[in-house]
Parts: sequence; structure tokens; C-alpha cells
Amino acid sequence: MLRDLLFDINQPAMMTKFRPIMLLLLAILAGDLTLASAAAAPPGAKAKATIVITRSEDALYLGVPAAVELNGSKIAGLWRGESFTGSIAPGHAVLKVSAWSSPGSSGVSFDALPGRSYRFTVAPRGSTVLVAFVGGFIGMAIEGGGPFGIAPAPGR
Repeated sequence: MLRDLLFDINQPAMMTKFRPIMLLLLAILAGDLTLASAAAAPPGAKAKATIVITRSEDALYLGVPAAVELNGSKIAGLWRGESFTGSIAPGHAVLKVSAWSSPGSSGVSFDALPGRSYRFTVAPRGSTVLVAFVGGFIGMAIEGGGPFGIAPAPGR
């Protein structure tokens, strides 16, 4: 019946006007079904790990966001008190934190296990104030640790 309705050229003129609309609706429905089946995770897919990174409320470097990278890709720009939550693939992971206003970066590496949650804290490195005061920008570049540090959060 549907085939006759869509493809029979002997239909009345009223039905021929609806034919393109019905074809469009069928195409949309078929596309939705295809997208839904592609989005479903395959049964053998690995579970991911969860990562939570929180920047402290410290006033030092108040006006500078902490740029957080995971395995070389930027994942967050954290302002004072902000947090980032995301999922990562299991395996070796390297987190680095830096800022546009100062050279250098600090980092931490860990092995992410599927289904586990990892929490980290980003905080200003107070030692950089003295380095910047004494050595300026060149002193900061030589020291190389950047304005922020990252470490596992207590109770991880």
C-alpha cells in the first residue's frame, strides 16, 4: 500500500502533491534511526575514567586563568574557584597547567583506570612571586615551573 502511494503514477492529483512530503519524512525517519544506532556504544567498548580539576580560591594570580592540558590538548581554562569535570580514556595521562602571562608549566602524570574517578587541585605557586620580583620575566623563564601547580586532591 505504501509503495503504491509513493510510486504509483496513476494516483489522483491530490496524492501526487503529498508524495514529496512523504518521501522527505521517510528519509528523515531513516536518518534518525541510522544516527541512533551509530551513537550506541559497542558492547566491547572500554569504560572511561572521570577527572575533576578544581582551581583553589587563592587570591594570587586572581586575574589569570589557569590553562589545563591533558596529553597536550587544552581541556579547560579555570578561573579562581572554578572546576572542570570530564571523562578520559583509560591509560597513561599527563596533566599540565600554565598561564598566558608567565612562561613555564607544572604537571602531573598518572595511569587512569576504567571506571575510576581522579581529583586534582590547581593552585598558585607562591614561590614564583619571589622569583618574579628578583629575576623578572627572565627569572620566571629560568625557573620554568609556571605560576600554577597541579597535584592530586586530598582524599583521592
